Amino acid sequence: MDVLLILPPGGYYAERWQRGSLQPPLGVLYLGAVLEENGFQVGIIDAHVERLTYAGLAGRVSEVGPKIVGISFCTDNRFEAFQTISEIRKALPKVPLVVGGPHPSLAAQDTLENISGIDYVVQGEGEVSFLKLVRAILGNKEEVSGIAGVSYRKNGNIVHNPGHEFILDLDKVPFPARHLIPWKKYNFTMEVPGRGALRGGTIMASRGCPFTCNFCSSAEMWGRKVRFRTPANIVQEIQLMKEKLGVQALWYLDDVFAIKKQHAMDLCKAMVEAKLDIPWICEIRVDIVDFELLETLKNTGCYCVGFGVESGSQRVLDRVVHKKIKVEKVRQVRDWCQKLGLISNPFFIYSHPDETEEDLRMTLDLIKSFPKESWIGMKLLHIYPGTEVERIAYEKGMLPRDFSWAKPMDKRVEVLPSTQGDVPIFRDKLSWEQLGRAMFEWASIRKYPVWKKIPTVLKDIRSPRDIARYISLAWSFLGFKLGWGAKA
Repeated sequence: MDVLLILPPGGYYAERWQRGSLQPPLGVLYLGAVLEENGFQVGIIDAHVERLTYAGLAGRVSEVGPKIVGISFCTDNRFEAFQTISEIRKALPKVPLVVGGPHPSLAAQDTLENISGIDYVVQGEGEVSFLKLVRAILGNKEEVSGIAGVSYRKNGNIVHNPGHEFILDLDKVPFPARHLIPWKKYNFTMEVPGRGALRGGTIMASRGCPFTCNFCSSAEMWGRKVRFRTPANIVQEIQLMKEKLGVQALWYLDDVFAIKKQHAMDLCKAMVEAKLDIPWICEIRVDIVDFELLETLKNTGCYCVGFGVESGSQRVLDRVVHKKIKVEKVRQVRDWCQKLGLISNPFFIYSHPDETEEDLRMTLDLIKSFPKESWIGMKLLHIYPGTEVERIAYEKGMLPRDFSWAKPMDKRVEVLPSTQGDVPIFRDKLSWEQLGRAMFEWASIRKYPVWKKIPTVLKDIRSPRDIARYISLAWSFLGFKLGWGAKA
């Protein structure tokens, strides 16, 4: 086999993975499709869905005997990826090992400095760069030094080739190689009102994001210029997914679906003309949709729209997040969705830089204003590499100057692995007790069973600081339930 692509054990810590409804790894499937189209023999092992241990995964890799190993991972599962790399290096010490995905793309220097088993990092959108790198490694006379977006070691130094290879004509990209994975094992289901749990599929209609939210690195991965697939190309993929894989519902994974209204309207028209009759969901921005567009989405089968709100405080949105939306428009889109029978799926973040108790209360008040049918997402602000939030975290001392993403989590860094993943949490002016009450208030609105997290919380305690943090959260939970203590 020429190339073996791997996803590490453990998944991505998203709730949908833990519940057993697993999304197929779309990015890796695109890489597999491009390599196959260019004549390479490709395999994919998703260690999480196949329930492989590190030793079991290394054994499988040895049996396959690939000429190149590629591993994709994000910040949430970086430690599982590093352990995977270590085990594969023991089994195949001389095979070139390439990594890609969100984390190594945005922390290439730190990753290569600290993880010796890695030979190359492919940054950002990987189809073109990875293909060129595979050709270079396998002797196609292409020079690694000329491949944009690739980082590697040379003469003891780390070299970062400039630029990224973004694909302008997305119709030229082959459909994801879904035949390379054990499709049925993913059991990806979507709860569709009135129809129950349906077999789900994921798709992308565009790539890129022009916005500058302080917590997000998507534009670094996909570029700020938004590129679109033609409606005919998208519809063709949906038809294949229905016919070949039995897909009954669809999730558009675009950073911002309908960022170009006419493209969205044309796509909806093409879906209707093709008589796809498939329910679907997508993520929008409240500042670029109008009632006509939402009505068209609804009439085409869309039953839920997600949108980032982040905060109910206009001050935080304008001066901190750089979200460029208005709280009043959020309320308007909420009302439009309710009128049309669309499920609202707003996302909120607690603990922004300089966020006050008053700001947090505005967020909670906005959350409470959504109808009970809404799906309301909430997370504490995470610190991810390559973001403005990371820069602020260093300035405020939340990340020590000697912090490394590749080393075991520093005890000076605040984390809540049992609920928020093994990623640093940005906590500025708000106390853990205030944040705890706000989290429990959200959990009460969502009817989320907090008590189910207790065994995982106890298992994840690593230091006296963790004990103090969870005691503070337990105290805030008790205060919330009894109606006393600090108020968010």
